[in-house]
Amino acid sequence: VKELTYWFYSEATSLNMFNKVLVCLWLAVAVQCQPDNLLRTTVSEKAMEKCHRGVRDFTHRCHEYSTKNLDKTKYPKLPANCSTIDWRDANETNNWGNCFAMTTDTKYRYISSNNVPDFYMNLYCPIGLGFGYCSQAEIDMGTCLFEGLICGGDNGHGSLPYGDVWVPADGFYKIPLVGNPTRFDRPFDMYDAFPVGGEKNIGPATGVAINGISIQGPNDAGDVSIDEAGIQLTCGGHVTPPLSNKAHLSPPQDGSLTKAPGPAGPPQYHFHKSPECLEPFLNASIGVEHGAKPYEHGKLIGWAMDGFKIFSYQDIGGAAPVVDECGGHFGPIDTGEIEYHYHSRTIVPYHLACQGPALSRCAHTQRGTNFCHPGCGADICVQPGTDETKLRAYLAQWDHRWFDRFTVNDFRLKKEDSKVNILESAITTLLDHLF
Repeated sequence: VKELTYWFYSEATSLNMFNKVLVCLWLAVAVQCQPDNLLRTTVSEKAMEKCHRGVRDFTHRCHEYSTKNLDKTKYPKLPANCSTIDWRDANETNNWGNCFAMTTDTKYRYISSNNVPDFYMNLYCPIGLGFGYCSQAEIDMGTCLFEGLICGGDNGHGSLPYGDVWVPADGFYKIPLVGNPTRFDRPFDMYDAFPVGGEKNIGPATGVAINGISIQGPNDAGDVSIDEAGIQLTCGGHVTPPLSNKAHLSPPQDGSLTKAPGPAGPPQYHFHKSPECLEPFLNASIGVEHGAKPYEHGKLIGWAMDGFKIFSYQDIGGAAPVVDECGGHFGPIDTGEIEYHYHSRTIVPYHLACQGPALSRCAHTQRGTNFCHPGCGADICVQPGTDETKLRAYLAQWDHRWFDRFTVNDFRLKKEDSKVNILESAITTLLDHLF
């Protein structure tokens, strides 16, 4: 079904009518077999449940969402020292150990990273020095598999006497240059890069930040959000538990259980919440006297796996973004162009809960806790004041009739509002020039 669906996505335009009918019949049969998750994800229901519920074991989390047999030759090559840099040697002179490179072709961007942040990271224990790595939610659910793993102990590479630190690891991401909001399969599983032709070697990544660090979902340790789990993050991120020395029971071919080294490996850094120490957030937070522009649209912080951009908190004029259940909306971006895009936020889902637009169906993409945003009360969410003519021109690249098939929030400004908006814009422009 997975292969057939992808073939249909990519090749349907070149098929004759007879073959199109055959493909549709195959998909109809598949729908009867997998009604719950077909066209919402391409992994199995079991894998989807496990990933969305934040179940951790001694494999890489959400590994079923990783691209199999990823061809690394397509990606930009990083300098040799990027894979050997040590946390103790990282400083401002070497960009804190961070390595990031990106190339593009006509359809995709290719990103290589060593998963090291470009800022200082303190020694980290998720619950406290001398404590373990399981959240209370995992303990309550009986899914804590790290008993005996104590932060500050000798847990292999990346573990130090006063906490854990990052260890370099390859990160590869292939992301569409342009996302298509009119795709028939929207909304889609936030973790799934396959339908849009994307690739990644880090399963739980929903996107990647402008410094090459993966942006992961709203939960990590159990079926609760990062905040509900009580996990403290610095700059929105942390490292995975150190598992280099940990052995686990592995079922071999004969069915008996034997001990094998844990393949999840040393700590890897990643984001869950807003990475507020990055430049796009500082653009608004450092104070007007020092050049902050809090009334401009938020700046680019990364790209979701579906190709849509992710921006920092504020919208045009410093307004709060009016987003759909996935966490995205239509409206002007920092360049003034109108696109569908996501915004980072301080509340769940932090970045995105599904690959949008949501069309009031985000819940169908969830398993376990529903991390969907409340939305705007309509299928399509458009930032108030957005130029409708330009919005329709943007959508006409794919389907000029798509916009009229769904309900839309009241985004059109009345004449009185327009006059006020023009005045506010003029004042904001004047203040920007003065300061």
